[in-house]
Amino acid sequence: MTKGDERELSRTSLRIYVLLLESGRPLGVRDIARALDIPASTVHYHIRKLEELGVVRSSGLGYEVANPLKLEEYIILGRRLVPRLLIYSLFFLGVAIGEAALVAARGYISYDAVVALVTSLVAFTLLIYEGYKLRRKLWH
Repeated sequence: MTKGDERELSRTSLRIYVLLLESGRPLGVRDIARALDIPASTVHYHIRKLEELGVVRSSGLGYEVANPLKLEEYIILGRRLVPRLLIYSLFFLGVAIGEAALVAARGYISYDAVVALVTSLVAFTLLIYEGYKLRRKLWH
């Protein structure tokens, strides 16, 4: 799938793709419509578009992901589409935990340690919040 194809995906097509990716099994049009609370005719339209792009294929039991998309803001972990920002937030959480361990080992807290802890915790909080918003955006 090329970058241009990625831009062609509508929000509804992306929601259908994510549902199929994360379901782990083929889903029929009615199952998709029920899960996303959209009309079956809308699902048909977007499934056809996804099939034309080579992202989704029909199997005997329904539709499934044929070729995972490479979305700039997300990575696929197992069968989950995870915002990259959530992964980055874990880095800053690790920095905060490491700095806290150093403070505990030294037995006192320095000004530098406070700055490192506060900075890494703020970065962690902002990135996890923004990552959570990106994830929710897929469903709303």
